[in-house]
Amino acid sequence: MKFYICPESQTVVEVVAGQPAPLTCDGKPMEELVPNSTNAAVEKHMPVLSAENGVLKVCVGEVEHPSIEKHWIPFVAVKAGDLVLRRSINATEKPEAIFPLGDFKGEVEVYAWCNLHGIWKATITL
Repeated sequence: MKFYICPESQTVVEVVAGQPAPLTCDGKPMEELVPNSTNAAVEKHMPVLSAENGVLKVCVGEVEHPSIEKHWIPFVAVKAGDLVLRRSINATEKPEAIFPLGDFKGEVEVYAWCNLHGIWKATITL
C-alpha cells in the first residue's frame, strides 16, 4: 500500500493499483508517506497487533497514542492478501480498531496514520 499527503490541506490518498502519475493537490506535489520514517515516539505510534478466531485487533502504540483534536490517529488500514479494510477514527476515540479477517492465512500489513507524525506500519502472519 502506498499513501500520499497534500502538504497544504493534509489530504491523504491511497494508491490502489499501478504507479501513480505525479499527484498534485492545491497546485503542489503530494508527498509519499513512507512508513516508520518519522522521528517520533515509536512506543506511541507503532501498531500493536493481536489476532484470535479470525479477528484482528489493532491498538496504536504500546503506550496509548493521544486522541485530541490537534493530535490523533485519523485512520487504521489493513491489507490481507487482496482484502483492504480501513477504519476512520475521530479525535475523541481511542486509537483502536477491530477487523474481521475470517479464515485468512498469510501476512497482514497494518498502517496507522498520525496527523502529526506520519504513517506507521506493522505486520503479523496469521
